[in-house]
Amino acid sequence: MSRVVMHESDKPYLIKVGDKELHLCACGLSENKPYCDGHHMKTTDEGSKLYVYDHNGNRIEISSFYKKE
Repeated sequence: MSRVVMHESDKPYLIKVGDKELHLCACGLSENKPYCDGHHMKTTDEGSKLYVYDHNGNRIEISSFYKKE
């Protein structure tokens, strides 16, 4: 079954464990999941638009198929 998973964060989740900090991916683009690798920097200028990213990191804007009135 196919599904769309929305990742709405443009920065990682910060988890503190004792004196250590873990940065967990929240954008869905990290190549080192569950840890952040900085790929979220691509998402900082998305604004209110909706994009998908291919396996090469290329961004494709998605537009609604609903008719705007």
